[in-house]
Amino acid sequence: MNSSYLSGLGALCGALAALSLTGAVAVLRGWQPGPASISATRWLRHGRRAVAELPEGWRNNYRLLLAVAAVVGVLVWAFSGWPVHGLLAAVAVAGLPFVLYPGGSELAEVARLEAIAEWLHQMASVRAGGKPLEEILKTLDTVPAVLRYETGALAARLSSGMPARWAYRMLGDDLGSRIGDDIVRLFRDHNASRGPGLSAALSAQAALVDQQASDLHDIEAERRKARSEARRVSIFALAVVTVILASPSYSAPFATPLGQVGLIILGTLFIASLFWLRRMARLEPEPRTLPTARERAAQENAKGAA
Repeated sequence: MNSSYLSGLGALCGALAALSLTGAVAVLRGWQPGPASISATRWLRHGRRAVAELPEGWRNNYRLLLAVAAVVGVLVWAFSGWPVHGLLAAVAVAGLPFVLYPGGSELAEVARLEAIAEWLHQMASVRAGGKPLEEILKTLDTVPAVLRYETGALAARLSSGMPARWAYRMLGDDLGSRIGDDIVRLFRDHNASRGPGLSAALSAQAALVDQQASDLHDIEAERRKARSEARRVSIFALAVVTVILASPSYSAPFATPLGQVGLIILGTLFIASLFWLRRMARLEPEPRTLPTARERAAQENAKGAA
């Protein structure tokens, strides 16, 4: 066994584990990267939303689960003597709730749509009293908990003096949905025209979102079987992998430096297959109608190159 090779492999796995845990905790604490990190922003948003889709018990204690995953990874590494075993054990523990609840749950999206509708109704009620939209967005403190991150970020941008049209565009990126784009378009049209009727428009938009939530709730009932099948397949696959790695006779080929490299490759393929299975169990979101942050960056780069 090449000890220097093994030490380097162990250091690499340890660094990857530390970076993964740090990134996960940052997601949960609401950290945002700089404007240039568009891809990082997208992955952070997906991570935050994936955790938000978990049942309340898992969602509220996910930081504790990350700590447990780190401890399990270290213990498995110490017991087996191989770093990749520990890394995969940590990933398995951290990913357990996503295996138990594949594809999240459309119920979480239903709750999100209902929260958006409630937020729109609140703004329509306050706007009926004549308060400017920007002031409503900066001071409204009764927003449903599901939307407090997005609305809080919007309020902070408006309070900092950022032009409203830019702040609204970034709100669309935070919401990341067609409904969000419709709301952004409504805000931007009002910002440009300052015409009457905003309260009625907000109420009408809220009614549309309420209807979409009701329709999605019906679809959710039809997709439970697909998620149940995905859960069974994932749990069975994890059980088989656990037995293989826990059995000395089966895991002997992986107890070498070359075997550890192969195990990283197999583990990556296995995790990718679970992601694919999870994606199959999800309802595809409606395509956005406004350019995303990545598309806007590509357009700006193309203009700069021209």
